[in-house]
Amino acid sequence: MTQISTLVIALRGIFANRLRSSLTILGVIIGIASVIALSSVGEGSKQMITERIGSLGSNLLTVSSGAASQGFIRMGQGSSQTLTYEDASAIASSPDVTAVKAVAPEASTNAQVVAGGENVNARVYGVTPEYEEVRAKTVAGGNFITQTDVDTSASVAVLGSGVGEDLFGQMNPVGQTIKIDKRPYTVVGILESEEGMMGSDDSIFIPITSVMNRLSPQRDSEGDHVIGSIYLQAVGDNQNDLAIAQVTEVLQDEHRIALGDEDDFSISSMQDIEETLTETSDTLTMLLTITAAIALLVAGLGIMNIMLVSVTERTREIGIRKAVGAKRRNILMQFLLEALTISVIGGLIGIGAGIGASKLLSGSITMNFSEIETVVTLDTVIIAFFVALGVGIVAGVYPAFRASRLNPIDALRYE
Repeated sequence: MTQISTLVIALRGIFANRLRSSLTILGVIIGIASVIALSSVGEGSKQMITERIGSLGSNLLTVSSGAASQGFIRMGQGSSQTLTYEDASAIASSPDVTAVKAVAPEASTNAQVVAGGENVNARVYGVTPEYEEVRAKTVAGGNFITQTDVDTSASVAVLGSGVGEDLFGQMNPVGQTIKIDKRPYTVVGILESEEGMMGSDDSIFIPITSVMNRLSPQRDSEGDHVIGSIYLQAVGDNQNDLAIAQVTEVLQDEHRIALGDEDDFSISSMQDIEETLTETSDTLTMLLTITAAIALLVAGLGIMNIMLVSVTERTREIGIRKAVGAKRRNILMQFLLEALTISVIGGLIGIGAGIGASKLLSGSITMNFSEIETVVTLDTVIIAFFVALGVGIVAGVYPAFRASRLNPIDALRYE
């Protein structure tokens, strides 16, 4: 008996019970589609994280107030504000800090912002000109904060695109006047939209001296101006560790931290943050995939159950085929092919359904205020197909082996 004729017999067995076979195939479809759809969400989140952090540069370092926490990367200031504007100046002017090419201190506060009849509550950041490059800000119109603005504590502001739209609608805000805590500021620029966890659409940027001297005049016990964070740009991706070591030494000296004492600041790199977020995304993807794999396991058990029922129902058929010369391997191959065919059909449809589901999910899931665009990789599709084959083989081996072992005389007597 040829393999083709065996396959034809196997297909007849499947189509003889269409409803039962369809329900079994449905289980495989759901399992495979779930694996592809959920994996595409995980892959999309990883790419989003890489793109967001990559846009800032992996050589971006963040100095934050407070000691570093074990197993957690700080992205903002600590509960105790220990950084000062003078710290940033010391880093920028130190001849020992050779691995840092730009220093951008940041001081921030919340404020009520009014323009005409519109008003919003926004986060106001005091920055320097270096902030534009270090934090990868792009001006859509006008200019960013200049050094002259910082030196003179100028009443100028650069708006995030969201704040600009809230206050001025479709009108160009450059040259207009806004009031921040009742103080007038002239809008000199507006930024391009930056949605997501590191975006600044709902922010306003003014000279750091304006925040330190007017909006939030905070000083430490020595009279230095307290700020929230200091952003650094290393000279290259491979210089992050050296930059951290050099800056740590300067800050320890500025803060009079003795050798062996715990630092009152922490320094993190975008590489560390990217690795942590990617690990979190990988863990989530793994959990989602395991959940989908359980559905595949259930589908495999369904195939095995159907094949065992099929063997029982067709016992006399098996006896007749053996009586007219069919060998054990023919019977084994017939039932194994039935299980494989069910699995392959379900797998192929499931792949299509999974790709379709991922397209529907794309943009509908939000993480850290960013929409995740799902990504279906060729590796995932190939793995899903071979998993479907594996499910068919594993689920079909025992029923096929049981069918091939039937005694032809006993089979012919079966009622």
